[in-house]
Amino acid sequence: MDYVDERGVNPIRDWLLDKREVPTKARAKIQRILLQLAGTRLWTRPLASNLDEYEGIVEIRVLWMNTQYRLLGCRGPEDREFTILFPAIEQGDVFVPKSAPSIAQARMKTVFTEKGIPIARRRRSCEHNFS
Repeated sequence: MDYVDERGVNPIRDWLLDKREVPTKARAKIQRILLQLAGTRLWTRPLASNLDEYEGIVEIRVLWMNTQYRLLGCRGPEDREFTILFPAIEQGDVFVPKSAPSIAQARMKTVFTEKGIPIARRRRSCEHNFS
């Protein structure tokens, strides 16, 4: 799942499609790792880890050409769902932007307001496009 903002825009999709932010080969690796994780119940390093300081937030970790891409997300809102909330880069153990985990937490609260609503009727999340 991807977070959708109040205007109906999917910032996750937009970030992944912006070749200045995410080169084509990096995007392909990110999508491959997302597919790999989708078929796995237990997520562990090096591909994913919990952000201990930000309850409920998980970072998906992708290294490509010395750039550390981080997709911050959460499990839910339903069982067996994961929602990507905010994309970031990590440089020297610091997120760029620094506010990325806080933004992800705020978005998580928004996404969880739609718990119990069928995917097709949700306004604040949508299925991730792997193409």
